[in-house]
Amino acid sequence: MSDALLKLIKAPAAERKKKGTVDTPAEIYQQPEMWLETLKILEKQKKEILAFLGGETDRKFLLTGAGTSAFIGLCLENLYNKVSGYEARAVGTTEIITDPAATFLKGRKYFLVHFARSGNSPESVGTFVLGEQSKADIKHIVITCNKDGKLAVMGRAKKKKCLVILLPEKTNDKSLAMTSSFSSMVVAGQYVASLKKSAAYGKIAHALAEAGQKIMSKYSSDLEAACKKPFERAVFLGSNTLYGCAKECHLKLQEETDGIVVGKFDTFLGLRHGPEAVVHDNTLVVYLLSEEPLVHQYELDLINGVKKKGIGMYKIAVCRKADAKVKAAADLVIEHGCDIPDDYQSPAYVILGQSLGVFKSLALGHKPDSPSEAGVITRVVQGVKIYDRPAFYADGSLKVIAG
Repeated sequence: MSDALLKLIKAPAAERKKKGTVDTPAEIYQQPEMWLETLKILEKQKKEILAFLGGETDRKFLLTGAGTSAFIGLCLENLYNKVSGYEARAVGTTEIITDPAATFLKGRKYFLVHFARSGNSPESVGTFVLGEQSKADIKHIVITCNKDGKLAVMGRAKKKKCLVILLPEKTNDKSLAMTSSFSSMVVAGQYVASLKKSAAYGKIAHALAEAGQKIMSKYSSDLEAACKKPFERAVFLGSNTLYGCAKECHLKLQEETDGIVVGKFDTFLGLRHGPEAVVHDNTLVVYLLSEEPLVHQYELDLINGVKKKGIGMYKIAVCRKADAKVKAAADLVIEHGCDIPDDYQSPAYVILGQSLGVFKSLALGHKPDSPSEAGVITRVVQGVKIYDRPAFYADGSLKVIAG
């Protein structure tokens, strides 16, 4: 079967411009290459990273970002807690801005990790400032795709307290939707978490690249065909770190269809506790499957339950190799055949949400590069003002520090 994503990329320039597919398909397709380039950058910076961390295992990682960049932390939190030797928490900058004292505890030590494509979002800049204003002991790690962004500039100005990791320039996606920026920042985060076993992680990164390429080249036409079905809702399910991936997948499909397809996300176990009510005859259901046997059993219980209830329009499952029960319950099974531990799967599996977003956008007559016809959503968030917190509580003044 032909590669539908590659077909979009190889279309004549005039056709791509007309359809709004100049950037997004290529940015999705470049991801495996970007992951391996990111790996090379991190390998070169390994000594610097080790020196910056300094073995301070009492210093907690705070994994932050806004929107898609916040979901990176959800894809990494469990990994950090299990393999890095550090405690970690994923918390969005949009949460920190409104209640910084709940995150920056007085006297506590933190590595505040800023994930950002552009590094110019007001919440990202504001969180950096709030960290500096807090009574916590904070060191910053800026992981960004834009060397000229405000976060990168701020980080370079505080060399002793900040480590800046710049990803390949091509990951600074031109499209509205974050694709290669998201997955490459997840890879960078995985590398830092796996620093003590970076050689083993290198093999995982190559397996991710192989899996990602296979998902696109072998199955993108199947995903395109699925998007011709008249679904109006989509539910993405993932356990543990794949919960973060499911959250990003739902947003990609929702963004790229200008909200015509409403997305939801949950864990397999969580879906039964109310959210399953949204799974109707107009709903696409996507299963991001674990390779851990007991976790997989919990997932199968839910999958079989959905099948027994006869709900959902179309089901897609992605995994290394599907068993008979998965094949019997899913309409499309995507098998990548690569050995990737559960906590590392997100960069490859997010390709499903990204690809579905592009193909459904086109099926609905939208332009994937700029799907928001009314300009409701933008590449860098607009209309947000971050106020100087100490100044406001001192005299009530609304001094804008970012935005």
